[in-house]
Amino acid sequence: MACAITGGYAIECTESVGGVETVYLIENSNLYDASGNSRVTSASGVVSALTKDSGTRFWRFEVPRGTASATNSITSTIENGTFYFTHEVKFPINSRSATIRNIVTTLAKNRLTFVLVEGDGSARMYGKEFGLQMSGTEAGSGVALADRNGYMLTFTSMEREDFLIVPSNIVAALETPGT
Repeated sequence: MACAITGGYAIECTESVGGVETVYLIENSNLYDASGNSRVTSASGVVSALTKDSGTRFWRFEVPRGTASATNSITSTIENGTFYFTHEVKFPINSRSATIRNIVTTLAKNRLTFVLVEGDGSARMYGKEFGLQMSGTEAGSGVALADRNGYMLTFTSMEREDFLIVPSNIVAALETPGT
């Protein structure tokens, strides 16, 4: 039986802009209870509730304008009748201090869930189920005076579901520790 198509798409006024304004991230495991049940509730692709482990929070990473991105794609295998979503988040940190070095190393050891506030003002969650892992990092001093002296971090994940839209009231509470 075919999956029912329930809507189409019409081009509307062009009002969208690209880019990422802010990156929030948390250890993926802090969004699950001891039995492995997700603490992120969603319906029709929109987060309706989010609870974090006690004392944990999303960490905010500010990014320079025009430097961060998020992508999502669908991979389908006709022969096997399967499909999955790939999420990728890339952002820079323009520093190579000892503190930043240690943060980057810790990020590399974790599976992370990201919420990105994007250029159009919307927020999207990536890696809800399995979490994104660091898949590549470029770090260096640069060559010219205007080159980046810092990191470009890349995180990827394969997920059963695509990104979720996160309403502004939930974004406002991301940095508040869970109770």
